[in-house]
Amino acid sequence: MLEVLREYDALRDGDLGGDIVSSESLDCIRPTYADERTISRLNPVVADALGRSGISSLYQHQADAIAKARQGRNVVLQAPTASGKTLAFQIAMLETLLSNPAARALMIYPNKALALDQRAQLDDLVRHMRGRKIESWWYDGDTDAQTRKLLRQYPPQILITNPEMINLTFLGHSDQWRQFLSKLSWLIVDEMHEYRGYFGSNVALLFRRLVHHLRFLGVHPQLFLSSATCANAREHAVNLTGLQFQEVNASNGFRPRREFHFVKPDIPSRMYWDILKLRAVNAGLACVKRGHSILVFCPTRKFAEGCFNTAKRQIEKARLDVDPDVIKVFRAGLSSKMRREIQSGLRSGTVKLVFSTNALELGVDIGGLDGVVLAGFPDSIMSAWQRIGRAGRRWDSRAFVIYYARNNPLDRFYASNLDAFLQKPLDDLVVNPNNEDLVGKHVPALLFETPDLDDGAQDILGPYLYQAGKEKLESGAMVVQGGPYIPHARIDLRGGGGGAFLLKVRGNEIGSLSAQQQFREAFPRAIYMHGGSTYRVVEVIQTGSGGEVHLSPVDDYLRTDPMLFRILQQQEIYDGNRWQSDDFAVSSYYGKVLSTEVLSAVNEVDERTGKIVENWSPQGSEARFDNAHAFWLSVSAANDGEISGVRELQYILRVGALFTIPVDAHDIFPYAAVGERTAYIVESYPGGIGIARKALERWRGMLRVGIRVADECKCRSGCPNCIVPPRSNEDLDKSCGIALAKSLLDIAEGHPTFRFSSGLWEPVRAEG
Repeated sequence: MLEVLREYDALRDGDLGGDIVSSESLDCIRPTYADERTISRLNPVVADALGRSGISSLYQHQADAIAKARQGRNVVLQAPTASGKTLAFQIAMLETLLSNPAARALMIYPNKALALDQRAQLDDLVRHMRGRKIESWWYDGDTDAQTRKLLRQYPPQILITNPEMINLTFLGHSDQWRQFLSKLSWLIVDEMHEYRGYFGSNVALLFRRLVHHLRFLGVHPQLFLSSATCANAREHAVNLTGLQFQEVNASNGFRPRREFHFVKPDIPSRMYWDILKLRAVNAGLACVKRGHSILVFCPTRKFAEGCFNTAKRQIEKARLDVDPDVIKVFRAGLSSKMRREIQSGLRSGTVKLVFSTNALELGVDIGGLDGVVLAGFPDSIMSAWQRIGRAGRRWDSRAFVIYYARNNPLDRFYASNLDAFLQKPLDDLVVNPNNEDLVGKHVPALLFETPDLDDGAQDILGPYLYQAGKEKLESGAMVVQGGPYIPHARIDLRGGGGGAFLLKVRGNEIGSLSAQQQFREAFPRAIYMHGGSTYRVVEVIQTGSGGEVHLSPVDDYLRTDPMLFRILQQQEIYDGNRWQSDDFAVSSYYGKVLSTEVLSAVNEVDERTGKIVENWSPQGSEARFDNAHAFWLSVSAANDGEISGVRELQYILRVGALFTIPVDAHDIFPYAAVGERTAYIVESYPGGIGIARKALERWRGMLRVGIRVADECKCRSGCPNCIVPPRSNEDLDKSCGIALAKSLLDIAEGHPTFRFSSGLWEPVRAEG
């Protein structure tokens, strides 16, 4: 494989250049099969359909999950990609629908591509059920008005939808769905790891509202949740729904043989995006020439489109014997018909190379795919394994993974530490259904749907949503029923950061970003990069909590370095621990802070020379978030001695968090928020999404990883390849921060000396 990449200039290592390559193979692990009589114990119609589909036996985890479902339990299944999770919940669901034709099922997926793929698999199984017909249909934003009306009036036994439709339609207009919801027997939630952080916290409140509303209707469906990349599957299922689950876990059940090639390219910073794009294209074309079918995952929609166009030019320029029609681009915004054609072409072999955004990341079954190229590391380990899992969908297949690092700490760390990637355990997922800010947005919808909040509702809704709803009712607030108004439209499940800003170039929309991102990166006159192109912010138009950012193309050698800092005031401590030694004391806290973010000055830099060409102070430079959640470490020395390295400690903590907690880089504030002898991790979203709480549990692991990243970088003081955030020009002393971090780990090696409780430090008694 490496020889092929070199031949097509997708790799320049050794004598050809300075690329650093790490390679490793994971051997095949064969699956464990259930008793061969398991299928014969199923409903005869289902058993016969499986046989006609070529399925003669089930994996053990499939059989275990089906058995628990048959007992009437809610089931959460954690198993690797391509392990048959879909078939497990389809069998459980179909058995119920066959025994009770009046029963209904609702299947919820996070994106369109996955929903269409899963429906195709379901239809394939149903087609083999002789004499029995079970209809399914999808209901989402692309469904036309006439079809929507028919589906509400004559709902099929199975409806496939997404969280937005649950909120806006199934709950927002629940009266129109009463016929369907009153007969609901199954609620299927696939790819539950997608529901984490801000989106997951919103979805947790949504699912709890749904379960509560069904309970109000006297309906108690079974739930089946599944994931391939979740370390705390049962806990996460409970947090999302408020219900109890039986877990079936086959995380290490089986896998195909996979070959990994991780590349840290030697590319100048100013040319990184253009050359990275060319490398990804050349890798894809090289694989096609070798007879492989391949997916190239791209970091943005524009990057994917650029790769697609570059690939066609490369074919013509190099006169390659490759049919341009076997190359496609897959992204949001394509028509449903085009998306289905591309997925079908991958399965049939008429499409060989697809440049995709994360739209093809989740669960899509592409049986013949030989390999994947990752152009940059995804948001998390989970996403990386989801993308890797698109290739090698049969345990007896052989697949390859080619990964190109971008020029940031996360990407370059994994490029240099392939073993760390392969050996890293799955992440615990975090959501916070007690986020006060989100609860406030969901309360009007809750009372609109189900104004009856009896004592039993608290177990489902959770204490915060339940109490907030009760307080509104007791205050005399009136629920608006009827008319065009529904409060559900005000809930932005996937958004965040206080609003959304559209990016526009000459009036054309090219993307969006959150309010926090706009404040930090797309302020007036800023140089902003999007999809590999460079723009200047001409104007920011504010409309409510969001607005528009108007951009104009500029030379790609310009950048702006904002000088940002935060002023923090600790408001409330929720939890904490304290360790003491003869020389030091370190205290860890999780709590609430009053946060004022300040953009004090901006340097515009010419990257060709590294010189500052302009400096200015922006107008209106404060943004205040009154209810930020944070984790912080406070350090004190004996005799009140001097402590150095606190600011560097902040950055070591932050980098460690990116590797240790499933967090997107925008979920936490990137620049130093340092108090006197205190280093903070501050969440970006008011009310918190669980990151700070998880940091309290894992801060020592965060420090260990952050130290490793900083230690292995060859820079002297700290740089963007290790601990310094992008576009920061701070003067740091990396070695000082590493020394302080190591000292804190030494102190906190054992049990804490004190634990924070009700405003007091209480001594921790030694065990035994």
